[in-house]
Amino acid sequence: MKEEVGNIYAALAAIMAEAKALGKDSRNQQQGFNFRGIDAVMNHLHPVFAKHGVFVLPEVLEERTEDRQTKSGGHLLYRILKVRFSFLAQDGSSVSSVVIGEGMDSGDKAANKAMAVALKYAVTQMLLLPYDEVDPDADTPPESRKKTDTPPAKPAAQVAAPVPAKPPAPLAERHEETRAPDEGCIVLELVLGEVRTKTGEGPRGPWTRYYTKADDGEFYSTFDQKTGAAMSALALAGDPVLMTYRMKDGPKGPTREVVAVSSASADDYGDGDASRKSLKEIPF
Repeated sequence: MKEEVGNIYAALAAIMAEAKALGKDSRNQQQGFNFRGIDAVMNHLHPVFAKHGVFVLPEVLEERTEDRQTKSGGHLLYRILKVRFSFLAQDGSSVSSVVIGEGMDSGDKAANKAMAVALKYAVTQMLLLPYDEVDPDADTPPESRKKTDTPPAKPAAQVAAPVPAKPPAPLAERHEETRAPDEGCIVLELVLGEVRTKTGEGPRGPWTRYYTKADDGEFYSTFDQKTGAAMSALALAGDPVLMTYRMKDGPKGPTREVVAVSSASADDYGDGDASRKSLKEIPF
């Protein structure tokens, strides 16, 4: 007697035939790229799954949580979930897919993010939806380490104030803005995240944009190669830096254009007179 095959295979094949390619219509304004979010995937596939009588049951098989800390001392929860998604047809036949989802959050949303990412990849890969750019992070958290691996904090005396000529400011005030005299520039003490690049070509020829997300949550960028190289080196060191920038109107809104960047450690600045001199020599 020939074994009967359930309806789930035909139903999933029909869903795959009807599912359309989804554009990357969501926009990450800070880093300047488009991405496709889980909401767009679910809004598109829900009526197609309902039409063919297929529903999805998630089951978390494994979970791992890590308590992490950013370079600036911030708190992050990092969740890794192993999830099985079972796709069931009306006759009870089913197939399942097991995927890994990762999520990071400073509050209580790390597991939610991990499950959303897991579902998106389960359905996009099963249905072969065109997908050429990884998007779990429309927003990339700053680099972090396990709290057990965190090196001893620097003494407060080693942290320079936003303007080196003044007495050291408490860490809680590190991001206080200091405007450079007469030029509208702003000097901040920050810890930089990974420096990335984006290239293109305009009326004046090829260009490269260097950008980073600092520990204040803002993005800073420059088109100057020398400044971009300095940002990269200081970001790798992981120490506080003095970022001098000006606000500039761009085609997609205001941007923070980096004018200069240098180490904020006391050893780099020396005495107060040298500190003031270094700020005066910044090419505004």
